[in-house]
Amino acid sequence: MLQRVSAVYLAVFLAYVLARFWLYPHPDFNDWHAWFSQPAMTIASAGCVLALLSHAWVGLRDVVLDYIHHLGLRLVTLTLIAFLLAGCGFWAVRTLLVVSAPA
Repeated sequence: MLQRVSAVYLAVFLAYVLARFWLYPHPDFNDWHAWFSQPAMTIASAGCVLALLSHAWVGLRDVVLDYIHHLGLRLVTLTLIAFLLAGCGFWAVRTLLVVSAPA
């Protein structure tokens, strides 16, 4: 269920971003900064990151559970994936905070 909900959120967010690019085709840095500085866009982007990480976790966990049968190797693989996804999440949140900070 989590993967389906996150997929719907990602699809809606992607549709919004593509519509924005269609309406404003050549943004410069100031346009990008103004767009991502808005609190609603920062929250929506953070939600996108959370949805992407949860979607990836469920999918990768299912693949690991299906194809890695040795318990020790399975635990190591899932731990590495969790650390990788957590690191990507921290990097993305840090980037969102830097971008949304006032200039």
